[in-house]
Amino acid sequence: MKKMDSFKKIILILAIAIVAAACVIIYGNRHFYHRAKKTEEPEKRIKILERTPHFYPYNDLVYYEMGKAYLELGTQRFIDVEERIAYLEKSIQNFQRAIKINPASPLNHFYLAETQLYLRFFSPSLDESYYDELKRAAILAGENSLIFYEVGKRFLSRWFQISDEDRDFTVKILREVMLRKNREQIRFLLRIWEISIKDAEVMRRILPEDPDVYRIYANFLGEKSLFLEERQRFLAQAEYLEFEKAKSEHESGEDALLYYEFKEASHQFRSVIRTLEKIEFYQNITQQSLIDQADYRNLQKSVYLNLAVAAIEEGKELKEVEADLRKYLDLEDRVSGATELASYLLDQGVMGEKLEDSFADLDRLLFELILYFKQNRYMDIVRVGRLMQESFFTVPKGKRGEYVRILQLLGDASQKIDYIYDAGEFYRKALEIDPENLETLGRLLQNYERLNAEREVREIQTRIKKLMSPKQKSFAKLTIEKGRSLRQTLILDGQRIALNLRIQDSQEETAPLITVYFNGRIVSEDYLKDNILSVALESRMGENSLRIVPVNRAISPLRLSYR
Repeated sequence: MKKMDSFKKIILILAIAIVAAACVIIYGNRHFYHRAKKTEEPEKRIKILERTPHFYPYNDLVYYEMGKAYLELGTQRFIDVEERIAYLEKSIQNFQRAIKINPASPLNHFYLAETQLYLRFFSPSLDESYYDELKRAAILAGENSLIFYEVGKRFLSRWFQISDEDRDFTVKILREVMLRKNREQIRFLLRIWEISIKDAEVMRRILPEDPDVYRIYANFLGEKSLFLEERQRFLAQAEYLEFEKAKSEHESGEDALLYYEFKEASHQFRSVIRTLEKIEFYQNITQQSLIDQADYRNLQKSVYLNLAVAAIEEGKELKEVEADLRKYLDLEDRVSGATELASYLLDQGVMGEKLEDSFADLDRLLFELILYFKQNRYMDIVRVGRLMQESFFTVPKGKRGEYVRILQLLGDASQKIDYIYDAGEFYRKALEIDPENLETLGRLLQNYERLNAEREVREIQTRIKKLMSPKQKSFAKLTIEKGRSLRQTLILDGQRIALNLRIQDSQEETAPLITVYFNGRIVSEDYLKDNILSVALESRMGENSLRIVPVNRAISPLRLSYR
């Protein structure tokens, strides 16, 4: 019995000793491995790493690091061809040993393929195939987007040398890479495509359906002066996808509103507005019908109205939601829509039943007048105008703009019911407060035309012309870099104009690609001919925003004119 106990003790001691020895061996192996990783010079790394297999020959990371060190030496030795090949062969041997130990490591397969590629490049007679190893690396990579990117680069650069199966594989992994939206990686892939392929059909296969990726591709085409129609189609498609996203976000906002999640609803609706503001309607110059104009307008209306409703349901006052409601009413052309809004505001107690209740608050009065006007309640508006004329009314300091707008609405309502003389009186009073208000001048011009007052018509026309922007503007020593903007505000009378921009001839071979935006929408994009840009524009009364962007190279504008 005692002998049996002694034997068990001996076995236990041996087991402990074996475990301890294994721990020491593994520790020693890892110690040398980490020490080698911190060493920059490849020769010293190799000397350290060569000692580790004696301790524990089953760590694939050791052979992986040795393979990388020999690869580094092989790519640095550019004079001695034989020495270079020997280093690359040793690198391959170490990566192959690493794969035998750990065949599931994507890095082992990737660097083996890299070394085979170098060896084939430096010694073309050697038949080393690296495509299979690259594919294995990508398949094993899983979420490692860097491996996908590196493998995709190499396959894309050899597009015409690889099989159809490998092309399909390349398309698959490059889509994954692009969906991560690393701008630098995508642009590098596009440069490879430009140099090696330059076939729009190939890139159509690769690009994932994503508006951000589409925009990066379109911007690249513009900068490189490639495939203008392709660029414009992808920008139009990007805007369509963004519009669809905006509709989806709007539905989410309405769901949140339905379940009284007012803050979440407001967040969703604000996101919709930001998305809609990015849309410049490239479809107008591609002759596509992707976004229905009525759908776009209805979505705008709904989102502004819902923003106001969410705020009111949270207990906000009218003055806190008035800006969104004004934007809604600017877009609303249905009497029923305005009537429903008025009923809702009355039910919520944020609006009074009588307009004269708002005389002390011009902002509130202006909003309610706009709401009445949208409901075709012109007689009610005229009645308020008469009450204002009969009462002692003082315009608060800093509210001249609001008062002018109120007078314009009073005049507009009077004209609607053919009180032509009353309308003119309100417009003239508005001009006394703001003599250079083009909107008021335009209204008064129409009023005099209805009265056939020719002398007054000519007088107003003269006043309007004096307020308009000069017909010509020159630029001295101005350069607009590519991607930057020349922005101008043009004061116009609402008529159609022909705009011309002359630029200085730079004698460059590539004609400048110029994009023109007018009042937030694209109106032209083309290569400049004879250093003159000409475009017809539908202006609006008052301020108009003009933005000119050189896409592919810098320009030096000389003169901007219109007629």
